[in-house]
Amino acid sequence: MAWIQKSGRKAEQFIYIIIYNPHILLSMRWYEKDNVKKIILLTGVTLVVYLSMRYVLPIVIPFLLGAALAMMLNPIVAKIVEKTGKGRSMISMIVVSVMLAAVGALCFFAGRAVCMQLAALAQNADAIEGNIRDLWCDCCLRIERGLGVQIGEAEQLYVKMQTKVKNGLQSSTLPYLIKNSVSYAKAVFALMGLSLVSVISGVLILTDYEQIAGAVRKSAAGRLMIQVKQHAKSAGGTYLKAQFIILVIISLICIIGLFLTGNPYAMLAGMGIGLCDALPFIGTGTIFVPWIIIDIIYGRYVMAAVYGILYVICSFARQLLEPRLIGEKLGYPPIVVLMSIYIGIHVYGAAGVLLGPVSAFLIYELYAAGLEAAG
Repeated sequence: MAWIQKSGRKAEQFIYIIIYNPHILLSMRWYEKDNVKKIILLTGVTLVVYLSMRYVLPIVIPFLLGAALAMMLNPIVAKIVEKTGKGRSMISMIVVSVMLAAVGALCFFAGRAVCMQLAALAQNADAIEGNIRDLWCDCCLRIERGLGVQIGEAEQLYVKMQTKVKNGLQSSTLPYLIKNSVSYAKAVFALMGLSLVSVISGVLILTDYEQIAGAVRKSAAGRLMIQVKQHAKSAGGTYLKAQFIILVIISLICIIGLFLTGNPYAMLAGMGIGLCDALPFIGTGTIFVPWIIIDIIYGRYVMAAVYGILYVICSFARQLLEPRLIGEKLGYPPIVVLMSIYIGIHVYGAAGVLLGPVSAFLIYELYAAGLEAAG
């Protein structure tokens, strides 16, 4: 902790000099002045990024999404225009419409399956609750017999825990959801409006893509944006794209495997396992290992073997796909990513899970660009 206290004293001295004795800065050696410039540059970049994320991003985000949509679809539109000779405006509308139809159909059928399984889960809530109670009681009895430890009335203990959970839901969770239902409805309509503006802006940008891209390349701010975009693509963009592909593949493996075993909640469980695999330090074992242990306890060795095989396939798929999709390791240590997420949550709230790493990346890139321009 000594180095922290020492750094704090240096920062206080620096602030005191700036406020009360700014002439001292003029008498500093050249390398001391350089450090002051770096501190001022880093502070300014951090402040600009924070204010942009907090106040500017909510206003321009539909246009950023539209630009991303245009950049993604421009190669397809350009090829179709070249082969057919038709106008970019009509081709852009057709390509965007086809893409939206495909994505909408996929979301519809997937959402329908998820809703049906959620409804089935709600209808079978009592049976599932009974199975959990039986499993709890059986585990307690096995512990008592194996270790000679008297746990007491296991079923009564479970009922007490169940009552506390239900009372908590009735007294806090449900009233909270009902109270904020209007806010949720507003959020849904806002999301729909944002999506509509994003699609329209994407079509408009696609129509005049070459002219807009040329204007961006000529401006200094545009060149800086292109530089940051290229670095983002080579660093975080590659990583996020690879993780998304792996998430989809592992979710499909789990959904198909669970469907073949006759699991009535294959879609829900498969998607949940895929999300667990995408989260750091959790993985598919968080779901599969308890399932395997429970099936072994109850003598369902075939199901335990099936879950074990699915677990091995998912682990093998990640180990095989990750190095091929990502290639060389990124230059950002995992601890930096974790710190950016943690700080982002405290600064931006729940959105900090995404905005934290993005802000950290922008601060680093803009700071490096500023140093390069100053040098």
